Amino acid sequence: MSTPGPVGLLVNPTAGRGAGFAAGARVRAELRRLGHAVTELSAPDLPAARRAARDAAGEAAALVVVGGDGLVHAAVQEVAGTRTALGIVPAGTGNDIARGLDLPLGDPATSVAALSAALRESRHRTVDAVRVHSAHGQRWYASILASGVDALVNERANSWRWPPGPARYTLAALRELALVRGVALRIELDGRVLQRRVLLAAVANTRCYGGGLTMAPHADPTDGLLDVVVVDELPTAAALRLFTRLRSGDHLRSPAVQVHRARTVRLEPLEPPGPPGPPGPPAARAGGARLPRPHADGEPVGSLPLTCEVVPAALHVLA
Repeated sequence: MSTPGPVGLLVNPTAGRGAGFAAGARVRAELRRLGHAVTELSAPDLPAARRAARDAAGEAAALVVVGGDGLVHAAVQEVAGTRTALGIVPAGTGNDIARGLDLPLGDPATSVAALSAALRESRHRTVDAVRVHSAHGQRWYASILASGVDALVNERANSWRWPPGPARYTLAALRELALVRGVALRIELDGRVLQRRVLLAAVANTRCYGGGLTMAPHADPTDGLLDVVVVDELPTAAALRLFTRLRSGDHLRSPAVQVHRARTVRLEPLEPPGPPGPPGPPAARAGGARLPRPHADGEPVGSLPLTCEVVPAALHVLA
């Protein structure tokens, strides 16, 4: 079969504490060795990477990303809803998008061999993506939107450079859960309304976030539905105990946790936000002065209120 042309390559050289640079060089060399025309799109920061991806996405047969969830999220903005395929070589801290799509982790050679075969055979998997509408405009995401204490944890973890890997999320969670209280939310699920104080409401397209925390164990990115995991407000000790059950998915057995499925989810605060706090993370305190800033794929996506809309088969993932 003839080689498709060209492949855009987007690399984050600082992902995984420098692992992205080595992985990117290896992927670039291997794709070229296998006969693919590679267009280099790497940039020094995410805004520049997004501009490069936007310029190339319309012409490239595929956009291959070497990095973590932040760079994959940037690529999703350009390829969602288009025919350009997305290839992922995980090389970041969390790698939750790749994990949720059952892609190989920790082995760039295996990843690039699979990507090359998929390119040659025009083989891809169509999966859902989620479109977010807010006062800040429209964004896409592929994994989970966090809107409560989980958003604060993500923001805290993003502000730290140590420890490496998923341990950063664990320590950030322990810190935030010791401080946070619930937030009053109005949650609309395909027209059905819940109003309650919650610790978090996670709107999930795939299973996990936070470096492998299985928030929505049954989420399926091909079923045209979002799994909305709502955790009621809890005392600190109970919240910490529940956190220890997240990695296995056993938290769903708690009476404080409910899972709803919907195509469209709207989240609105029931209490007016307080005055802005000092600059720097974390940006908010649920139950304190300010509302959490929602994060999706680990990246900020505006502010509440917002609406999440699943778009079936919006992404073509090389598999």
